[in-house]
Formats: sequence, C-alpha cells, structure tokens
Amino acid sequence: MAQKQPFTWKPTDVVEVANASDENIMLELESGQLRLDIGRTLRLTASAMEQPKVKALLDAGKIKAAPYKLKVQPSHRIHRE
Repeated sequence: MAQKQPFTWKPTDVVEVANASDENIMLELESGQLRLDIGRTLRLTASAMEQPKVKALLDAGKIKAAPYKLKVQPSHRIHRE
C-alpha cells in the first residue's frame, strides 16, 4: 500500500476568497497579480489577506474570505486475491 503523502502546507493557513462584486477583480499579491472573476472562489494562503489592496477589497465588501475546510475523502481500498 502506498504511503500517505504529508501536507506541505497547513490547512489552517488557507482561506477561501470569493468575489462578491459585479466585476472581475485583480488581486495584488506578493507573488504577482491574480484575477478573481465574478462569482468565483479561490484558495489562498492566509498571508495574502495581509496585503493592503486585498484588505481594502475585503473592507469594501468586494471580496469575502472564510477559513478553508479541508474535506478528506475516505480511502478506497482495492482487495486483490
């Protein structure tokens, strides 16, 4: 049986960011620009929320952020005889 791979990030360090406006938004992140289309949701590290322009969008209600809830899928085992 294959070993389970460890996470390289902590699920608690991830937030889901949703575009709550009626326009496409360019998020200015340390790693560069990221487009968030109308009605779409992206997962970002929590540190992205510390960027001044992202904070301003959040305060203006143009984006919404919520903690990411990791959904673990049950493992499917194949029995071979």
